[in-house]
Amino acid sequence: MFKKYFQKIYKLRLKKLKLRYFKNIKEKNEKYISILNHDVKTVLLAQIQALKLYMDNKAPREILENVLNSNYFLYEIVKNAIFLSGLEVSNNSLKLEDINISDVVNDVSKSVEHLAQTKNQNIIFKSKSKKILCRADKHYVNKIIYNILTSAVYYGFEGTSIEVLIEENKDSITFKTKNKSCYMDKEKLKNSFKDKTSSDFNQLGMNLNLSVAGKLISAHNWNVIAHSDKNDTCTLGFIVSK
Repeated sequence: MFKKYFQKIYKLRLKKLKLRYFKNIKEKNEKYISILNHDVKTVLLAQIQALKLYMDNKAPREILENVLNSNYFLYEIVKNAIFLSGLEVSNNSLKLEDINISDVVNDVSKSVEHLAQTKNQNIIFKSKSKKILCRADKHYVNKIIYNILTSAVYYGFEGTSIEVLIEENKDSITFKTKNKSCYMDKEKLKNSFKDKTSSDFNQLGMNLNLSVAGKLISAHNWNVIAHSDKNDTCTLGFIVSK
């Protein structure tokens, strides 16, 4: 009698867990579809308008440059969407090794320069040491830094500089970017690294970028840096505890 009772309770709990799991999956899918719907459509509509103007022979070179630049951003959006759709990462699945995080940051900074040029921005990399060792999954660390830096580009004002800093002390390693951009509410900014991305925050390309970075930072058991002040400075990054 007791056995049947406990089996019934177990089945009911299992059913509830399954329903909760599929509800979470459904909510996440709806969120990402909403983000893609906004970001991809915005870029494509801009390109359509630009090409229509080109067909009318109005300032063709400038229009083609705008189309090229928007394609850079569209490529980043699609790349992040594909990456995120297959992302199932945890601490146990990381391929940990000793990496020189200064080299990773330097390489990524160079690879993002083409995006910064589309907004006439300048990337300035600052590091007090050429060798800062960190135990991490190199592939994912590259992705974290790339996504945070491209977010700084997306959200930064045109014609400004973006500082990329990496620092080390006895307790931690800190990576952060600083750009000139509009003030953003603290919770809204932090939620950009989570699945709770604010529905009214629609900065082009940034939602998917920081969502991916947040998942990978969390898998390493690191802490996110997300700060915006009313002097038009936004700081994004992470802290590695030793």
